[in-house]
Amino acid sequence: MRWNIRVWRFWKSWFPALAPRDRYFFVQGQAYWALANWTLHDLTGDPDFRTHALAATAAIAATQRCDGGWDYPLPERRHLTATVEGDFGAIAALEAWPRGGEPALLEVARRWHDYVELHIGYQSHGDGLAVNYFDRPRGLVPNNTAEWIWVLGRLHAATGEARYLARVPALLGFLERVQRPTGELPYEIAGAGAPGREHYLCYQYNAFQCMKLAWYAESHGDARARRLAEGLAGFLSGGVTASGAARASCGAVRPEVVYYADAVGMALHTVTRHGWADHGPAADRAFDFVLARQRPDGGLPFSRGDYHVLSDPGPYPRYLAMSLYHLAERARP
Repeated sequence: MRWNIRVWRFWKSWFPALAPRDRYFFVQGQAYWALANWTLHDLTGDPDFRTHALAATAAIAATQRCDGGWDYPLPERRHLTATVEGDFGAIAALEAWPRGGEPALLEVARRWHDYVELHIGYQSHGDGLAVNYFDRPRGLVPNNTAEWIWVLGRLHAATGEARYLARVPALLGFLERVQRPTGELPYEIAGAGAPGREHYLCYQYNAFQCMKLAWYAESHGDARARRLAEGLAGFLSGGVTASGAARASCGAVRPEVVYYADAVGMALHTVTRHGWADHGPAADRAFDFVLARQRPDGGLPFSRGDYHVLSDPGPYPRYLAMSLYHLAERARP
């Protein structure tokens, strides 16, 4: 994986005919594709988008294991079950179920919840609780906990069952305990033998956490989740550069990764739309940066400014699906 990130991806992007084509099935990417198509269906009424969304969700349901989990796609981690993959499988199922999807889709989400409880598990941190990253514990990653709160909220909204919210106060307590005065949530807290890591792709990760917590706060009227999202948005507003790109990390401006910008833009727009704070100009600047890079074929490059001079024009479906979803959601009235 390190060789691919540092060297191999540039060769594949510039000389695609000479490189093998990667065909990894990420449930997260599949789910973003489904969610984006549902949003486009809402915006346009075009039934083709509904067809795409249902087909993508059917593939997710078909690949769920009998125990409720999903296999991780990369060979070196195939022995692990990742919380993020299952979370998005559940979200895609919960989005399709009330929109005319198969009734069994609700059970897809329920089975994932049970898998988390029985196999993924949690770690305590003070009086808070963090969901594990994999089914084999490592350090405590706030991103997974923010995402799991979102999933639990969607399960509660779909079923009305209070049990799905039982762990939310402790999960929020963990995030409140580790949120820094700047509003940032650290990447990883030490645990299960892992040393922890304060910063890693700070603005990208915090953007997704901000969105998930804001969505949960909106749907459930939760003041604690709202305060966390507001703090995250304040931190993110400082990560949008003059060009509209999102800073690559807390310690570096470049490379300029396109999907980082639309993620940060969507997080800032979400908090602004709710009237909790005004980050509208920064959000618009980030989306303008993304739109300015769209190619005639509709695609988006991945990055520029890698190692100061390299660029990666590669079309990565998972990240393109994320950008599509953020752009479509931004287009809602």
